[in-house]
Amino acid sequence: MVEHRIHIAVVTGPSPVATTNVANILLPMNETENIPMPGSEIKTEQFPNQTPEHLPQNMSLSLTSFVVVKEKISDYFKHQRLEEKYQSGQISKEEFDQLLSFDFKQQLKDNPPIKGVFSPKEELEKLKNLPKEQKKEAISIFKEKLIGQRKALATMRVFMEQSIEFDNDTPKENLIELIDKFETQYGFDHQQRELSEHLINRYYENRQKVLAIRQQFPDNHELIKRLTDVNLGKKTKVGISVGPMTIDIWINKSNDFAKLWERSDNPKNQYYNYGGFASESSDPEHIYFIVINRNLWNRLSDDPTGKGVQKHEYEHQKNKLFKELFEVEKPLLPKITNNNGIRLPHTEHLFDRRKIIALENVKDEITAYLSGITILNMKNQLNSLFFNQKDNDYDYLSDVRKWVKLRNDPTSQELAQKILIQEYKTTIKKAVNSYAKLIRKGKYSNQEATALLTDKSLDNWPQTVKRILEQKNNNSKGKK
Repeated sequence: MVEHRIHIAVVTGPSPVATTNVANILLPMNETENIPMPGSEIKTEQFPNQTPEHLPQNMSLSLTSFVVVKEKISDYFKHQRLEEKYQSGQISKEEFDQLLSFDFKQQLKDNPPIKGVFSPKEELEKLKNLPKEQKKEAISIFKEKLIGQRKALATMRVFMEQSIEFDNDTPKENLIELIDKFETQYGFDHQQRELSEHLINRYYENRQKVLAIRQQFPDNHELIKRLTDVNLGKKTKVGISVGPMTIDIWINKSNDFAKLWERSDNPKNQYYNYGGFASESSDPEHIYFIVINRNLWNRLSDDPTGKGVQKHEYEHQKNKLFKELFEVEKPLLPKITNNNGIRLPHTEHLFDRRKIIALENVKDEITAYLSGITILNMKNQLNSLFFNQKDNDYDYLSDVRKWVKLRNDPTSQELAQKILIQEYKTTIKKAVNSYAKLIRKGKYSNQEATALLTDKSLDNWPQTVKRILEQKNNNSKGKK
């Protein structure tokens, strides 16, 4: 955190001998950008026969400025206390609402509101019909609003997630109120409003499903059989908890974990080196559940309770929900023809298509990992997860590479090297590097960065990050 030390000179009393107390206050940079700053450190001292206008210039604050400073300092420390309580899980409902209110005020300051409704699709159509001399300025304004609205949608998503994490059964009206607040300030169009409400409805649908199924099957083993069609036996030690929209199954032995992984009473592989997985029941209700391998995670010092993998699997389920209905950009299928209109070979088209699908799976895994680890750790794990070609569950292109090898065709092998290895690896590295840049330069948390990017395909992350940081930089210049 970048800090400024503020030295506030407070003159007490109109008497000929005025006492000036100087308070040394530490504040983050973003809390002090509009506060008059003294030029040098000043120690507490008395200034006889001095009124405010006669104080040294770098110590004199007008009454109005002092009141502003005092309010900012008071709000800053209130926010810090609330944030500490929230992080420690010791925050009350009233305090949580205050924290959201503070954060919303900061959002309005950091991301200027948009006047009126801003529909990206409609505005883009208007741009096409503008005279050439007006387009440059109009495009600049369009981009500014587009990124501002993206940031607002992402922040709204974070607020919703935090509200649900605080209280899984938070009243639906509370989340609708969040939509109302952000829509008023950032001009959401009808489609954005509708999708946001649909997301809330889907959350509560899934929430009610898991509560109902748990009530229907209070016996742990019967519930597991209902969800997975696997009979673990009454003597098998298992644990069940209910997450925000999942049934959480805690397994003590790896061979029992293997049964649930394969959905078989007699799994081919008796041991899987996985901390857990996310899935859903195969019946029409599609009830979300996760399985956590306690036997593995109890042996790891970085997550002895398994709570880290639980959070990771929650992120997968969340991603699934977003993909179904809210904000997810469907990846473009590769062109069948090249730029000259010549039809591409079938093999090249197939490789491009499979690469795009694989990259979507990589994005899902990256965002799940980043819910619990730093971006630096994520960078360090790219090789072991996605690039080493171990033919494991993270090797999303192994079957295509095997097919190429069996064909023994030099042309196919050359294309596979270019598309399935080089382009694939480059796209992932650039995406993760841009995520790191967003955190480092934009000062966003992992949760905020993920909310800003998960509707974009990995190959679009770098450009999206560039635009977000440009807009943030422009806003900062405008405040100076």
